[in-house]
This record gives sequence, structure tokens and C-alpha cells, in this order.
Amino acid sequence: MNIQPSPSLVRQPPVLFRAPICLNRELIEVLPAGSWLGRPAYLVGGGPSLEGFDWKLLRGRRTIAVNVAFYKFEPTVIFSMDTRCLNWIIGGTYEHKFPGLRERFNKTTAYKAWLLTYTAQLREDVFVVRVLKNYDYGLREFSWDLREGIGHGNNSGFAAFNLAVLLGANPIYLLGFDMLHSGGKSHFHGGHPVPQDEAKAISYAAPFEKIAPEISRRGIRIINLNPDSGLRCFEFQDPKEALAC
Repeated sequence: MNIQPSPSLVRQPPVLFRAPICLNRELIEVLPAGSWLGRPAYLVGGGPSLEGFDWKLLRGRRTIAVNVAFYKFEPTVIFSMDTRCLNWIIGGTYEHKFPGLRERFNKTTAYKAWLLTYTAQLREDVFVVRVLKNYDYGLREFSWDLREGIGHGNNSGFAAFNLAVLLGANPIYLLGFDMLHSGGKSHFHGGHPVPQDEAKAISYAAPFEKIAPEISRRGIRIINLNPDSGLRCFEFQDPKEALAC
């Protein structure tokens, strides 16, 4: 599969190595739009509210783990829009915080999916997801057609949310989508090599708030499982109740 790069997609040099074309398979080839139609799905972010969470409750469920949340469980999809994160995983940068993370990534049966906002070639076992038109357009917009790509809001959690909607999941449960820090912590898993300040975390709520009315109009139920989350545009439910069966 050859995808010719366009100037709008080439925003920076590829992180892993330079490549004039993307040779990776697209996620849509193995997980088409509507694959989860009318089925519940759980999006797992990195918010500190998940500290102490019983990860066994996610077994057997359709799940998308954002960035390194997969360290705690075996998801259906590992998803990120940050190729630095991929480098940190396979290069061992995370190992001092998450011993065995690289081995877990190598052995996982989950789909490994990365949103590319510029042209690059990643490891051959990584599937790519197209950005909606280009980085700037995808930053502002939400996609309703997976073939055209997805929006991202400059946040892997929002991009994963757009992916779950296009897979047809309903309802969609949000875990660890806190959009704030707690007790001085930015993530339940200890954070990333590049620290995230709380103002940045708070800003991630805006794209969700923008699309929430249209999501509701289309009959897609979104349930935030952290009642203390800074993301206030969806209904809330206690995680024990939501994961009881």
C-alpha cells in the first residue's frame, strides 16, 4: 500500500526514521468502521483517578488503551497519536517506571494503532490511522467517516474517542479521562518523560465539549466513570455499577 505524502501532512521529520511513503497497514483493514456497532466499549486514559483500579474488571470487554495504559491490562486496541510514546516503549525509556513494558508491547495480542499526522513508516506490527485531511483540520474537527480519517484535538484520548465512535460503539465508557491532576499527579501510571502541566490537562476537555451536543443528537451514549472528572459534558456513573456484569 503506497500513500503519497502531501505537504499538509509533512509537518515534521518522522520520529522513527525518514520514509517518503507509509508502508504500514491501516487499522481500517482489520477493524473496519462499524465493527463494534451497538456494542459497549471502554476507553482507558491515563488520569490519576485510576490509581488502585481493579483491572480484572476489564477482562473480556472491548477496550481501547490510550498511550501506555495497556501496562495494566490486555486491551483490544492500544492507541496513540504520539510517535514519541512508541519510541519510548520500544526503546526502553519507560522501563525504569514500568518494568517489562517493552516485552508486554512485543507480545500483546492487541491491535497496535497509531494516528499519523505526518508521513512516516513505523514498526511493521503497528497499524496506522489516517488523520482527517491534515493536522490542522483534524485538530479542529470530528470525523464521521473512518475512511477519511479521524480528528484528534491534539490529544490521544480525544482521537481514541473519535475512533470508538466510528467503530460504532454505544455506549462508550470513559475511564481515566480526568482532565485534571490529583494529589500532584498527572497520570495513574507515573507520567511520561515529558511532564504534563495541569493547564494542558484541563485544555483537553474543550474538543469533547464541542462535539458533545452532536454526539447526543445522534443517540450515542457517553458515560464518564469518574464523577470527579474535569470533563463535565457527559453523564456520570459509578465504575463499580458500570462494570458489575
